[in-house]
Amino acid sequence: MRSKILFFFTIIIIGLGVHYLIEDNGYVLIEFLTYSVEASLPVFLLLLIVLYLLVRVLSLIWSSPKYLKERLNQKREKKANQKTHEAMILMSQGNFSKAERKLRSISSEISLPIDTYLAGFTAAHYMEEQELRSDWLAKSLDSYPKLECYINLKNTKLLLESEQYIEAWNVLEHILIADNKNISALRLMVDLFSKTSIDESMAHYLPAIIGYGSLNKALKEKLIVSLQKFLNGCTDNQELFTKTWLTIPKELKSQPELLLCKYRSMMNHDEHAIAEKELRKTIPKTWNSSLIEIYELLNSPDLATLSRRADLWTEERPRDANLWLLSSRLAKRDGLWSKSKQCMERSIEYLPTVEKYNELGLIFLELGQKEDAVEVLHKAKNLI
Repeated sequence: MRSKILFFFTIIIIGLGVHYLIEDNGYVLIEFLTYSVEASLPVFLLLLIVLYLLVRVLSLIWSSPKYLKERLNQKREKKANQKTHEAMILMSQGNFSKAERKLRSISSEISLPIDTYLAGFTAAHYMEEQELRSDWLAKSLDSYPKLECYINLKNTKLLLESEQYIEAWNVLEHILIADNKNISALRLMVDLFSKTSIDESMAHYLPAIIGYGSLNKALKEKLIVSLQKFLNGCTDNQELFTKTWLTIPKELKSQPELLLCKYRSMMNHDEHAIAEKELRKTIPKTWNSSLIEIYELLNSPDLATLSRRADLWTEERPRDANLWLLSSRLAKRDGLWSKSKQCMERSIEYLPTVEKYNELGLIFLELGQKEDAVEVLHKAKNLI
């Protein structure tokens, strides 16, 4: 602006110099109806410049309220950002009360950034001031209605952190009603499951969690543990178990931890034959130790058939300690103590444990080999 004014003054001085120093500097004649205006060319040019400046001044005066308002808003915004940053520094130091007061001092300003509301909301949350917390949350939602989902996700994370699980569940359900494929909400649902437990009202979200949640390995493991806990709790309630099992996506149904719950439920309701038929197919696919262990508890078909199946598996995998342990326990159930001893010794050879040594000691006692029993019990003691 200063350079423009300086330029115009320079032109005026040059024009005046031309007007007085040059004799024949030309003239301008303007006639309109009965009026006429005559002036030298430099003076006419100066008049044009003055007229332009006058128009610019009038334009500036006309737009000054808008300009002043913009400048005032910029100043307020700068002040709000500065106080927000100061409050965030205080929050990082654990001084939530002072941070909230600083943010409250600018809360009446118009067009505050979303970070200011979220910072005030977070500070009030850690202060455990429910009224202030609700006030900041309401203000943020009123000021940024299009960011409702983002604000609610932030709210959920804070609620989970402070172990307010019922409130967190209510907020998540509100988000998922609006968008049942929201990846962030579905992932937070898995976190909620891992910290509490799954119930019937939550189970219907399982297909969406698997289908749209884009779960990483850690979240999948959390979900499986939560499901296992829930299914183990309803193995005696066949109707509830079946209803829940139907909601579990196919991808999870093949997990050994969940299959174990299924077979336990079957065995609790005397469906041993069906469980054995499925285990016979499932065990060779995974060789999971828990599935192998539960096979020993089956009552159908007869023990001889179960033992033959276990013997075939040990032939297929002669270095699998879990299969030798299975053969030993089935032989013990059938009263075949010598076979039980041999199989237990093979299992210990590949993977010694205190439990196995203790079982072997009891087998020796049944065989009347007290010295051998004492020896293996000492070995068990040394492993502790």
